[in-house]
Amino acid sequence: MSKVLIVDDNAAVLDVVSEIVSSAGFTPVTAAGGKECLEKVDSEHPDLILLDINMPDLDGWSILRELKEKGLTEKIKVMMLTATTDIGTDIFGLQDVVSGYIRKPFNNSELADRLKAVLEQPSETLLAVKEKEPSGFAKLFKRAKPTGTPPQGMEKATRSAKRYELRRGFGYIVKEHKPKKSFEIFVDQVTHKIQGLCVTRQHPDIIRKEWGLEKTPIIWLSNQLGKVYVNPTNIGILSDTIIRFVEKSGDSIVLIDGVEFLMVNNDFTKVLRMIHHITEAVMEYKSRLLVSVDPRALDTRELALLERNMEIIDVMEEAPSKPIR
Repeated sequence: MSKVLIVDDNAAVLDVVSEIVSSAGFTPVTAAGGKECLEKVDSEHPDLILLDINMPDLDGWSILRELKEKGLTEKIKVMMLTATTDIGTDIFGLQDVVSGYIRKPFNNSELADRLKAVLEQPSETLLAVKEKEPSGFAKLFKRAKPTGTPPQGMEKATRSAKRYELRRGFGYIVKEHKPKKSFEIFVDQVTHKIQGLCVTRQHPDIIRKEWGLEKTPIIWLSNQLGKVYVNPTNIGILSDTIIRFVEKSGDSIVLIDGVEFLMVNNDFTKVLRMIHHITEAVMEYKSRLLVSVDPRALDTRELALLERNMEIIDVMEEAPSKPIR
């Protein structure tokens, strides 16, 4: 009999969902928080986790990231319990391991049917269990259909001419003390019908306000617990997330601002390997990559290795108005 781990900090929800799980013919196991969930995963080995998003100790996204990093989501299916109507950027990098969403409040019979569908279907058909129309950030990972409005995650196109022409399939190192030129180039691209992804050490709210980015997905490199962050030590998840974006987004651009912060939290070799993997994906899928680097933070050897197979934009040498071609 399949075992379902129910994770929620609300005791009433645990009771109700446990009864539904039992009535559907599965064995319920409960956890009242994120930390207890991780303990129960190790001891109970569930087949499916019903995971609440908002919990006081560890939120659902943090738990899901840890499960994915440990490789546990290859064997355990996960459905998210959420009261929100827009998943937003929270799902970024985790959409491949989520089998569906249960909206609160939920219908008892509907929940039972969803559980049966997920647990009784083979893994390769799990995506059919999700919402009929993908919501929030999940839309970003589908090929855009021609419409009169910009697709999810893409900025509204401006009528002004593009200032910078970056070649598809190329990575660029932008040598600058502050990531101003990188963002100028990035904003120029995403406002000319190019899908963008921004990875930054700066808080997303600051980036959106300063650079006018309303739709572009932003990953915040932070040690804080939060919904739009990626811990800088989880470099494998970060690399996988960026590569998945490149694979799915077609004509796109990725900006990495905060590579020095990644190096502080990892060794240089790991970060260099990550950049190389992303560059290979950019080449294969004809995307573009911008990496903002402060040369003062690296020694000569490190800088040379990072610049290898990359185009160089040296802001400190070029004229301010010089276009990049």
